[in-house]
Amino acid sequence: MPDRPRLHELVGSLPDATRNLAQGALEQFQTWPPQVRGIREANMDRMRRSMCPGTGGGGGGGGSYRMGPGSRIEYGHQSHSHWEDDAVVMVMHRFHAGHELVIEERLRLAEGVTKLEYVHSISGPGGTADRREVTFGVEKK
Repeated sequence: MPDRPRLHELVGSLPDATRNLAQGALEQFQTWPPQVRGIREANMDRMRRSMCPGTGGGGGGGGSYRMGPGSRIEYGHQSHSHWEDDAVVMVMHRFHAGHELVIEERLRLAEGVTKLEYVHSISGPGGTADRREVTFGVEKK
């Protein structure tokens, strides 16, 4: 059975890059047994609230993430897709070091199906946002 001095020794020998992860894991052990089911349900509820119902053939989604201090998502991603009118919309939530980016992509055919429009929007911490749009000429099929 590990003892406290050995645990301190192990923590002290960790590379600097891994200490944040180790701290998050150890903080999770402060509440035992872990409330994993409640945390997962809360995060799934958060993702469901961000989804917009679409029309037509449904979308899909999924993701994986690692929890950090305070039961917040520290690293990972979640995504889903849906239809809005004639556009397919993909929404991705990316997490890095506890910071979230929300990326939205839209694809649709326009101008008598001779153009393929792609719109990419991203928003991040502090209200920072960017939007790009690209139109491709395509042959009518």
